[in-house]
Amino acid sequence: MALSQSLRFALVVLWIVLSALQYGFHISALNSSQESVICSDEPLSGTFGLPTCIPMTTFGFGVVTASYTLGGFASSLLTGRLADAKGRKQTALYSAWLIVLGGVAMTFGSSISVLVIGRVLIGAACGIATVLVPLYLSEVAPPAIRGNIGVLTQLSICFGILLAQSISIPLSEARTGKWRLITLVSMAIALLQIATAPLMVDSAPGKDDNGPVYDVVDEERAPLAGNEEDGETPDYLSRGSSTKDDESSMTLAQVYRSKDPAVRSALWTMVLSQLFQQWSGVNGVLYYSVGILTAVNPSNAKAVAVFITLVNFVMTLPAVYLIDRLGRRSLILGSMIAMSASAVVLGYSINSSRFLIASTCIVLFIASFSVGLGPIPFVLMGEVPPVQARSATASAALGVNWLSNFCVGLTFLPLRNWLSGSGGKDGQVFYLFAVIIAVGVVVLGRRIPSSQG
Repeated sequence: MALSQSLRFALVVLWIVLSALQYGFHISALNSSQESVICSDEPLSGTFGLPTCIPMTTFGFGVVTASYTLGGFASSLLTGRLADAKGRKQTALYSAWLIVLGGVAMTFGSSISVLVIGRVLIGAACGIATVLVPLYLSEVAPPAIRGNIGVLTQLSICFGILLAQSISIPLSEARTGKWRLITLVSMAIALLQIATAPLMVDSAPGKDDNGPVYDVVDEERAPLAGNEEDGETPDYLSRGSSTKDDESSMTLAQVYRSKDPAVRSALWTMVLSQLFQQWSGVNGVLYYSVGILTAVNPSNAKAVAVFITLVNFVMTLPAVYLIDRLGRRSLILGSMIAMSASAVVLGYSINSSRFLIASTCIVLFIASFSVGLGPIPFVLMGEVPPVQARSATASAALGVNWLSNFCVGLTFLPLRNWLSGSGGKDGQVFYLFAVIIAVGVVVLGRRIPSSQG
C-alpha cells in the first residue's frame, strides 16, 4: 500500500471514529456534574452570564440524563435506512449537526426542559453513530485488517468516556456554572468533522431510479483500493457489489419478516450479542462504581472509579492485535468466562467488605469486557449479515443495545437494593450478572462462527 493511500485511509478512519467518541463522551459528560447542575435555591450568575445551576430535583436530573438514551434508541432504529438512502458520510454529518444543536441547548439552557431537548438531540446523534461507524469501518477496510479496524469503534467509545471524565471532574465545581463548558469540547469535535467532511470518502451504496444498490467500491470510496502502479482494484473491494438488477437494501420490517436463514441467523446473532453485552452489568459498574465501592471503602472509591475508566480504554487496545489471531468467537467467549468468574468473586468481596479484592475484581471485570465482549459485537455488525441486510440488522441490534442500556441504568440500583435485603449484602446483584453472562457464553458459543472472519 502506498504511503499516500495509507495516510488517507488513516485520516478517513480517524474522521468517522470521532462519531463513536461522541457516544462515549456523552455517556459520562454528566456523571460528575450532578451537584453542580442542581440547585435548590436562587442560582447565581456564572459562565456566559447564565445561571450557575438549574433548579431541579435529583429525579429531574435523572430525566435529563435518561433522555439521552431515549434519543439514541429512537434514532438507532432509523439510521440503517437513512444511511442507505443518503450515504454514510452524509448521515455522519447529520449526527455532527445534531451534536452542535444539542450542545447549544446544553451550554446555554436555563431550564430543565431545554436541557432535556439538548440531551435528546445529542442522544439521537449518538444513536446514529453507533449504527453508522461499524458499517463504515467494515466497508472501507480490506479483509486483512477488517477485524483490527472494527475494534476502533469500541476503542473510540472508551476514549470518549475517559475524555469526558477527565474534563468534567475539574469543571464540576459547585456554584460556578463551569459545567456548561463540558459540552463545548464535544461541539468542537463535531464542527471539526463538518469542516473536514469534503475531504472524506463515502462507503455507502449508490442510488438509481429503483433505490439504493451496492455498487463496486472504487478507489475514491475506499482509500486502500487498487495498486497505484497498475491501477488494479483488489477483489475484496467488490464485496457486496451489485447491479441495478440485484437486490436492494432491506428495511427493518423486511428483515423481521425474512425467511432467509442467513438473514435471520445474522439478526439473532447481532441482537443477542448486543443484549448480553448490556445485560452483563458492565454499565452498572461504569455508572455506579463510586457508589459500589463507597459501601466498602469511602475514602478511596473515587480514585478507583477513575482508574476503572482508564482500564476500560487501555484494555481495549489488545483486542486490536488479538481479534484476527484468536478469532472473534474465542475472544468473546474467553472474555465472558473471565467476566463471569470476576463477578462471582466481586459479589463475595463486597458482601465481605474486602475492599482490595473488590477493587481488583472490578478492574478485572472491566478489563475482561474491554478485550472481548465490548468490541466484538460491533465488529460482527459489519461481517455477519448479508450485505443487503447489513444496515437494517445493525439498526435492530443497536436498538436493543440502547434499550437495554436504558433498562440497566434504570434498574441497577433498585435491583441491587432489593437483592441485598435487610442484611445489606450489596454484592448479591453481581451473582445475578454472573449467571446472565454464563448463559451468554452458551448462547453465543452456539451462534458465533468459529472462523476468524
